[in-house]
Amino acid sequence: MIPPPCGHTALDRGGLRRTCVLDTDHDGDHQDVKGWTWHPPETVLDGLRSRWGTTHRIAWTGSMWLATHRDPTAAWRTHVEPTPEQLEERLHQHADQPTDRAPRHR
Repeated sequence: MIPPPCGHTALDRGGLRRTCVLDTDHDGDHQDVKGWTWHPPETVLDGLRSRWGTTHRIAWTGSMWLATHRDPTAAWRTHVEPTPEQLEERLHQHADQPTDRAPRHR
C-alpha cells in the first residue's frame, strides 16, 4: 500500500503554491514534484523570531509570512511576503531606515 502524501503547502517567490509529495510521516524538509524543497514552517518561524523578535512580531498565516514592527511609529510597520526569505530581505532593507513620522503623544 502506498502511504498518502504529506500535502503540506508553501508559496514560492512568485506566489505559486507548492505541495509536498513526500509520505505523511517524512522527517525534515518538504518537497514538491519538481524537487523544490522548503523547511517546515515551525523551524523557519523559530529562526525568524530569534533573529527579529526583539523588533518585530513574526507570524505565519498558513500561506504568508508576516512581520509587524513593535514600534508603532516605525516607518515600515508591516511586511507580508509569500516566502520567509523574501520577508527577511524586506526586513533587512528597512531595518536601518529612520522613521519620518513624529512620535505619538500618549
